[in-house]
Amino acid sequence: MHELGIAKDLLDIVLLKAKENNLKKITKISLILGEASGIEEDFLRHSLLDHLLPGTIASGCQLEIIKEYVKAKCKKCSAEFEPSEMIFDCPSCQNKEIEILSGKDVYVASIEGE
Repeated sequence: MHELGIAKDLLDIVLLKAKENNLKKITKISLILGEASGIEEDFLRHSLLDHLLPGTIASGCQLEIIKEYVKAKCKKCSAEFEPSEMIFDCPSCQNKEIEILSGKDVYVASIEGE
């Protein structure tokens, strides 16, 4: 379950940004979770809410996880598309050489607090 390690890294970023902005309490954390990131949303949520946030200034905060869908670009014809069911054939020319433009990362989108 590599989600725990990813969750710890995300929390480290959240706490660092909270400190830089003199926040005493974090009330909301918004994360972007790419569809092709390989991270399971339920495991990430569980790791944060049940294991990492308690006892920190983010304890009890609202956790929002926003799914980012995959967007790809064909390296042959330059068509941009959103693959369905993680099938990465270009719908225009059926080429299999594509570049993923978005939907593969996990990151902190925003933090709210006081």
